[in-house]
Amino acid sequence: MRWLELQPAGYPPGQTFTLRTRIGWRRLDVDFRPGNFAGDLMRAMGSADETGRRTFRAVLDVCRDADAEIVLTINGATYLPDDAAIWETEWRSFGLGVGKGMLAINDGNLEEDMRQIELWTSRVAAAVLALLPLEVEDEGLEASPEIIGLPEGAKVRVETNRYERDRRNRAAALAIHGYSCKACKLDMSERYGAPAAGLIEVHHVTPVSQLGEGYIIDPRADLVPLCPNCHSVAHRQTPPYSVDDLREMLASVHDSV
Repeated sequence: MRWLELQPAGYPPGQTFTLRTRIGWRRLDVDFRPGNFAGDLMRAMGSADETGRRTFRAVLDVCRDADAEIVLTINGATYLPDDAAIWETEWRSFGLGVGKGMLAINDGNLEEDMRQIELWTSRVAAAVLALLPLEVEDEGLEASPEIIGLPEGAKVRVETNRYERDRRNRAAALAIHGYSCKACKLDMSERYGAPAAGLIEVHHVTPVSQLGEGYIIDPRADLVPLCPNCHSVAHRQTPPYSVDDLREMLASVHDSV
């Protein structure tokens, strides 16, 4: 059995966590492993805000819908991800394992192997990131810990408002929807190769300017990945063109050729 490990960069290993992905015969298992001195981090994760909690559930719902096995433990007890009771106690320990069998891996197709490894590792990483405390850097912008080895693994920073700044939204949207454009189906790495791996933009289905105060983004319904071209076209009008609109444009051009 092969395995790989990912850790947040720039933090003492004992005070943070490791994600270990075990690669078996037609099966992947991704496990969250806290450091020996990560008690403060566990308590902070258990105190995640409502955005973090909903994002955590949304990512794990996608895993469950894909028939993955999910084992979630809080203080040694096992819970379902949508059980409200997990937020009613102080976390002293936290465990998360996601396993998926019947995968087309270890059949000699290394590209497909890596696609599945990245997909399932990024889903668990997005669920964990949703619960991590947000940090404020000197520039006054929120940023995420850097996860070594994942596509889009560098810090996600930005922008102009809290919906754009929240790195949890982007990480969860890509873990849920993948890195192919929802309109044209383009995976940038297929056209440009390795330098473009993970290159995709995340589009708000409802413009952020129209979201009311206190609105909590659902990364499954409110966000979609679009390639830079489709994203630019979507914003050629206000309100933006929908993904269905973009698909119709592409189909009409194709039919006229």
